[in-house]
Amino acid sequence: MTIRLPLDTPDDPSAEGPPIPGEGSEPRGRVRFAPLRAVGPGRAHDPGRAHDPETAETSEVESDGRTDPASGAVPHTAADRASGAVSGTADDPVSDTAPDPASGTADDPVSGTADDPVSDTAPDPASGVETALQAVEHLAISRTPEVLARDAWAEAGRKVLRFHLSRMLAKVPGTIAGEDPEELHAMRVAARRVRSAWRVFGDGYERPVVRDHVRQLRTLGGGLGAVRDLDVQIGILVGYRDHRSKRDRVALTPLLDALTSDRTARHQDVVELLTSSWFTDFVTDHEALVMTPGVATRSLPTHAPATVRMRAPGVVWQAYETVWAFDGTLSGAEVATLHELRIAAKWLRYTLEFVREPMEPEATELIRRVVAIQDHLGDIHDIDAVAMRARAYVLEREGLRPGQRAAIERFAASQDGRITRIRRRLGPAWRGLADAEFRRGMGRSLARL
Repeated sequence: MTIRLPLDTPDDPSAEGPPIPGEGSEPRGRVRFAPLRAVGPGRAHDPGRAHDPETAETSEVESDGRTDPASGAVPHTAADRASGAVSGTADDPVSDTAPDPASGTADDPVSGTADDPVSDTAPDPASGVETALQAVEHLAISRTPEVLARDAWAEAGRKVLRFHLSRMLAKVPGTIAGEDPEELHAMRVAARRVRSAWRVFGDGYERPVVRDHVRQLRTLGGGLGAVRDLDVQIGILVGYRDHRSKRDRVALTPLLDALTSDRTARHQDVVELLTSSWFTDFVTDHEALVMTPGVATRSLPTHAPATVRMRAPGVVWQAYETVWAFDGTLSGAEVATLHELRIAAKWLRYTLEFVREPMEPEATELIRRVVAIQDHLGDIHDIDAVAMRARAYVLEREGLRPGQRAAIERFAASQDGRITRIRRRLGPAWRGLADAEFRRGMGRSLARL
């Protein structure tokens, strides 16, 4: 069996959810934020529960704007951000624009090519699945990563890696079966969080170990992201088509058929990857690392900051500074600039989520505010991607009738209009993240460590 390497493009919001509704239904309404209040150390609090169909755990927020079954996210509604494998745009927060603590370079934190999963011999079709399910039993999925302020930085990272790895592997059978697209969506989101944890905590581990694991996750995430991108694009097209005349619905059929055919082929690539010996080795390697305290930990000088209490404040503020740097640039910004902001916001959100427990009770509201801006930016990304795909199809496809070309071009133009309307909502969401109240709340939360 020959396994084709999935397209390896930077990913995003992210993020992660149901397809965007069709024309006539905008993704979000007015933004409202709960007040950020100072809470004394002894005050009881309920950080909120996730509206997660699988695990109603402590809420996390998935910017990809949707409820994130693999992360325990606070509810949100935007489509899971595509990896750009078919649209030509990126959605993975581990991108070439963001520095990686494990590499020392800002351009490509994990340089080199992905581990080649192509094998000369056909593997046992069940080996990857069986290994994944066995690992899930060993990893013992918990409701939260259970990170403590006193944890060593690398061991806190190991908790986060273990938590999301277990959720990722639990979705392998459903992803292979292909009956419910949300199974693949959940696996893709969890895989992205595993990869993101390597960036946040990566400087606590030996650099070669970080490079190898992120390289493998890029290969896996590229395949999952390619399928998820197409699911989102198909959802947008179907939502639009369902509100059109019978003539337009028929005229849009060639584009829908092309997306569906591409999706089927990409899903088969994922199935071959997940049933390969490469994936069996991937699971075994990751399981051993997250189950063994101290392994691959980088040695530190005496008195170097080494706990969550000491490391998290600097890491969180640095992530916020990267987002805040966009202040004053949103009005009239190009879609590419908004995409960069979305990646930066994704990193801030993941960083907050990973050290969230010792930062409560205000951390939940902080994360909600980050997700509010991510949702809008994610919708813009997804809609722009499918519009570009539709225009490229018209240019490249021979034999289209004039009526079909016109219908597809009208679809693309309608998506441009949706982007314009969503852009008008960015202001209130941005103010919820960039105002002084947010920074004061973040300062109070970090002071609780």
